[in-house]
Amino acid sequence: WGMSGPAILKLSAWGARELAENNYNFNIQINWLSIKSDEDANEIIDNELRHMRKKKIMNACPFKLPNRMWKFLLEKVGINPDSVWLELSKKNRNKLLNILLNDIYEVKGKTTFKEEFVTCGGIKLSDISFTSMESRVCKNLYFAGEVLDIDGITGGFNFQGAWTTGYIAGKLQS
Repeated sequence: WGMSGPAILKLSAWGARELAENNYNFNIQINWLSIKSDEDANEIIDNELRHMRKKKIMNACPFKLPNRMWKFLLEKVGINPDSVWLELSKKNRNKLLNILLNDIYEVKGKTTFKEEFVTCGGIKLSDISFTSMESRVCKNLYFAGEVLDIDGITGGFNFQGAWTTGYIAGKLQS
């Protein structure tokens, strides 16, 4: 399986050069919560224990995680999703907290389906006149879009760069 979605696309955009330099082999550390400390996460679980003691752990996730993700993480640390909060041992509680705040995955390459969304590199921006998109190195040669060294994150930024630079270069013909 692999990782995808907006967060992964943004990370791959921001770290494209480093990912390539490491041949797409590295460890990624993930904090699945917007919580920084064990103490804060413990407090949330304590509250869950007070109010949902007899509820199944699977049905009473105290964090804003999708059900499939919650079940995956519970099973990853060996917690039966059908057990109730009252049955959660201190050892399993600590394992759960650790994985929620410090989950580590080994990345071994990139997709073989050629679905990459991130490009990086290209014509140096210092070699381009932005008033016309003309090359400063070779007169009457114009560039626009992803051939330029502009790295945009997911969300239309690459499109915007292509449209804007294309518009500027195209104005010369009108």
